[in-house]
Amino acid sequence: MKGDFSMKFAGATNALVYALRLILLCTLVLTMVGCSRMSESWKEEVRLSDGRLIVVKRTAKGTLTRDIAMRATGWIPRETTLRIGQVDGAAKPPVWRSHLIPVVMDYDPASSTWTVVATYLFCDTWYDMGRPVSPYVQYISVGGEAWRVVPLQPGLIGKRANLLTHIRPTGESGLVREQYKEMRWRSSSARFKAITSSWKTNC
Repeated sequence: MKGDFSMKFAGATNALVYALRLILLCTLVLTMVGCSRMSESWKEEVRLSDGRLIVVKRTAKGTLTRDIAMRATGWIPRETTLRIGQVDGAAKPPVWRSHLIPVVMDYDPASSTWTVVATYLFCDTWYDMGRPVSPYVQYISVGGEAWRVVPLQPGLIGKRANLLTHIRPTGESGLVREQYKEMRWRSSSARFKAITSSWKTNC
Protein backbone atom coordinates (compact mmCIF):
# COMPACT_ATOMS: atom_id res chain seq x y z
CA MET A 1 0.00 0.00 0.00
CA LYS A 2 2.77 2.36 0.92
CA GLY A 3 4.48 1.62 -2.40
CA ASP A 4 1.30 2.39 -4.32
CA PHE A 5 0.85 5.62 -2.39
CA SER A 6 4.44 6.64 -3.05
CA MET A 7 4.07 5.96 -6.75
CA LYS A 8 0.83 7.94 -6.92
CA PHE A 9 2.40 10.79 -4.97
CA ALA A 10 5.45 10.82 -7.22
CA GLY A 11 3.21 10.78 -10.30
CA ALA A 12 1.15 13.67 -8.97
CA THR A 13 4.33 15.61 -8.15
CA ASN A 14 5.76 15.05 -11.61
CA ALA A 15 2.49 16.17 -13.20
CA LEU A 16 2.48 19.31 -11.04
CA VAL A 17 6.10 20.10 -11.92
CA TYR A 18 5.33 19.59 -15.62
CA ALA A 19 2.30 21.88 -15.39
CA LEU A 20 4.31 24.56 -13.61
CA ARG A 21 7.04 24.34 -16.24
CA LEU A 22 4.46 24.65 -19.00
CA ILE A 23 2.89 27.68 -17.34
CA LEU A 24 6.32 29.26 -16.90
CA LEU A 25 7.21 28.61 -20.54
CA CYS A 26 3.93 30.08 -21.79
CA THR A 27 4.39 33.14 -19.57
CA LEU A 28 7.94 33.61 -20.89
CA VAL A 29 6.80 33.33 -24.51
CA LEU A 30 3.95 35.80 -23.99
CA THR A 31 6.32 38.22 -22.25
CA MET A 32 8.84 37.99 -25.09
CA VAL A 33 6.13 38.56 -27.70
CA GLY A 34 4.74 41.52 -25.77
CA CYS A 35 8.21 43.03 -25.30
CA SER A 36 8.94 42.61 -29.01
CA ARG A 37 6.26 45.05 -30.05
CA MET A 38 7.50 48.46 -31.13
CA SER A 39 5.42 51.62 -31.01
CA GLU A 40 7.33 54.90 -31.20
CA SER A 41 6.40 58.51 -31.83
CA TRP A 42 8.48 61.63 -32.28
CA LYS A 43 8.64 65.06 -33.95
CA GLU A 44 11.01 65.79 -36.81
CA GLU A 45 12.34 68.82 -38.66
CA VAL A 46 11.86 68.59 -42.43
CA ARG A 47 13.35 70.98 -44.98
CA LEU A 48 11.09 71.54 -48.01
CA SER A 49 12.46 72.32 -51.47
CA ASP A 50 11.39 75.97 -51.14
CA GLY A 51 13.69 76.33 -48.13
CA ARG A 52 11.04 76.26 -45.42
CA LEU A 53 11.75 74.21 -42.31
CA ILE A 54 8.64 72.56 -40.89
CA VAL A 55 8.02 70.09 -38.07
CA VAL A 56 6.06 66.89 -38.66
CA LYS A 57 4.80 64.28 -36.22
CA ARG A 58 5.79 60.69 -36.94
CA THR A 59 5.02 57.23 -35.59
CA ALA A 60 6.48 53.80 -36.23
CA LYS A 61 4.88 50.51 -35.22
CA GLY A 62 6.22 47.04 -35.77
CA THR A 63 8.07 44.11 -34.28
CA LEU A 64 11.55 44.28 -32.79
CA THR A 65 14.29 41.92 -33.93
CA ARG A 66 16.66 40.71 -31.22
CA ASP A 67 20.04 39.00 -30.93
CA ILE A 68 20.73 35.92 -28.82
CA ALA A 69 21.13 38.13 -25.74
CA MET A 70 17.62 39.55 -26.39
CA ARG A 71 18.99 43.00 -27.25
CA ALA A 72 16.99 44.97 -29.80
CA THR A 73 18.91 45.01 -33.09
CA GLY A 74 16.29 46.36 -35.50
CA TRP A 75 12.60 46.29 -36.33
CA ILE A 76 10.13 45.00 -38.90
CA PRO A 77 7.67 47.76 -39.91
CA ARG A 78 3.94 47.21 -39.58
CA GLU A 79 2.86 50.85 -39.97
CA THR A 80 4.53 54.25 -40.25
CA THR A 81 2.71 57.57 -40.24
CA LEU A 82 3.39 61.23 -41.07
CA ARG A 83 1.21 63.97 -39.64
CA ILE A 84 1.75 67.37 -41.24
CA GLY A 85 0.57 70.38 -39.26
CA GLN A 86 -0.74 73.62 -40.68
CA VAL A 87 1.86 75.16 -43.00
CA ASP A 88 1.42 78.76 -44.18
CA GLY A 89 -0.07 78.89 -47.66
CA ALA A 90 -0.37 75.10 -47.92
CA ALA A 91 -3.38 72.82 -47.88
CA LYS A 92 -3.27 70.49 -44.87
CA PRO A 93 -3.32 66.83 -45.96
CA PRO A 94 -4.70 63.91 -43.96
CA VAL A 95 -2.32 61.66 -42.02
CA TRP A 96 -0.12 59.62 -44.35
CA ARG A 97 0.20 55.97 -43.33
CA SER A 98 1.81 52.91 -44.87
CA HIS A 99 3.88 49.82 -44.09
CA LEU A 100 6.67 51.39 -46.17
CA ILE A 101 9.42 53.74 -44.96
CA PRO A 102 9.04 57.37 -46.11
CA VAL A 103 12.22 58.85 -47.61
CA VAL A 104 11.21 62.20 -49.15
CA MET A 105 8.41 64.65 -48.38
CA ASP A 106 7.77 67.93 -50.21
CA TYR A 107 5.13 70.47 -51.17
CA ASP A 108 4.44 72.15 -54.53
CA PRO A 109 2.55 75.44 -53.97
CA ALA A 110 1.75 75.81 -57.69
CA SER A 111 -0.43 72.69 -57.65
CA SER A 112 -1.21 72.58 -53.89
CA THR A 113 0.29 69.10 -53.83
CA TRP A 114 2.03 67.28 -51.00
CA THR A 115 4.30 64.42 -52.04
CA VAL A 116 5.70 61.49 -50.06
CA VAL A 117 8.07 58.96 -51.61
CA ALA A 118 8.52 55.74 -49.64
CA THR A 119 10.46 52.49 -49.98
CA TYR A 120 10.57 49.06 -48.39
CA LEU A 121 12.95 48.00 -45.61
CA PHE A 122 13.03 44.22 -46.14
CA CYS A 123 12.92 41.84 -49.10
CA ASP A 124 9.63 40.30 -47.94
CA THR A 125 7.89 43.64 -48.49
CA TRP A 126 9.38 43.92 -51.98
CA TYR A 127 8.12 40.41 -52.79
CA ASP A 128 4.64 41.31 -51.48
CA MET A 129 4.68 44.37 -53.77
CA GLY A 130 5.22 42.09 -56.76
CA ARG A 131 8.96 42.79 -57.15
CA PRO A 132 8.52 46.18 -58.87
CA VAL A 133 11.26 47.63 -61.09
CA SER A 134 11.53 50.70 -58.86
CA PRO A 135 11.89 50.34 -55.09
CA TYR A 136 9.93 53.58 -54.55
CA VAL A 137 6.24 54.37 -54.26
CA GLN A 138 5.02 57.95 -54.71
CA TYR A 139 1.97 59.24 -52.84
CA ILE A 140 0.32 62.62 -53.41
CA SER A 141 -2.36 64.67 -51.68
CA VAL A 142 -3.81 67.49 -53.78
CA GLY A 143 -5.58 70.35 -52.04
CA GLY A 144 -5.87 68.43 -48.79
CA GLU A 145 -7.59 65.43 -50.37
CA ALA A 146 -6.84 61.78 -49.53
CA TRP A 147 -3.43 60.35 -50.37
CA ARG A 148 -3.21 58.30 -53.54
CA VAL A 149 -0.47 56.39 -55.34
CA VAL A 150 0.83 57.77 -58.65
CA PRO A 151 3.68 56.74 -61.00
CA LEU A 152 7.02 58.01 -59.75
CA GLN A 153 7.69 61.39 -61.35
CA PRO A 154 11.02 61.51 -63.27
CA GLY A 155 11.73 64.92 -61.74
CA LEU A 156 12.11 63.28 -58.32
CA ILE A 157 15.08 61.17 -59.43
CA GLY A 158 18.15 62.36 -57.59
CA LYS A 159 16.15 64.20 -54.93
CA ARG A 160 17.92 63.99 -51.58
CA ALA A 161 16.18 62.31 -48.66
CA ASN A 162 14.81 64.74 -46.07
CA LEU A 163 13.17 62.24 -43.69
CA LEU A 164 14.67 60.00 -41.02
CA THR A 165 14.77 56.51 -42.54
CA HIS A 166 16.77 54.43 -40.08
CA ILE A 167 14.65 54.60 -36.97
CA ARG A 168 16.29 53.25 -33.84
CA PRO A 169 14.48 50.23 -32.33
CA THR A 170 14.82 51.93 -28.95
CA GLY A 171 12.96 54.95 -30.30
CA GLU A 172 13.74 58.59 -31.13
CA SER A 173 13.50 61.03 -28.26
CA GLY A 174 12.12 64.55 -28.45
CA LEU A 175 12.62 66.57 -31.62
CA VAL A 176 14.81 65.06 -34.35
CA ARG A 177 16.73 67.95 -35.86
CA GLU A 178 18.32 68.35 -39.30
CA GLN A 179 21.84 68.04 -37.92
CA TYR A 180 21.10 64.65 -36.40
CA LYS A 181 19.57 63.37 -39.64
CA GLU A 182 22.63 64.59 -41.55
CA MET A 183 24.88 62.42 -39.38
CA ARG A 184 22.65 59.38 -39.88
CA TRP A 185 22.35 60.13 -43.62
CA ARG A 186 26.11 59.66 -44.16
CA SER A 187 25.99 56.01 -43.08
CA SER A 188 22.78 55.16 -44.96
CA SER A 189 22.64 52.99 -48.07
CA ALA A 190 22.15 54.74 -51.43
CA ARG A 191 18.43 53.89 -51.66
CA PHE A 192 17.78 55.82 -48.43
CA LYS A 193 20.04 58.77 -49.27
CA ALA A 194 18.27 59.91 -52.44
CA ILE A 195 15.71 58.77 -55.01
CA THR A 196 17.76 56.67 -57.42
CA SER A 197 16.91 55.49 -60.93
CA SER A 198 19.11 52.41 -60.75
CA TRP A 199 19.57 50.12 -57.79
CA LYS A 200 20.85 46.70 -56.85
CA THR A 201 19.07 44.27 -54.58
CA ASN A 202 20.24 41.15 -52.80
CA CYS A 203 16.67 39.90 -52.51
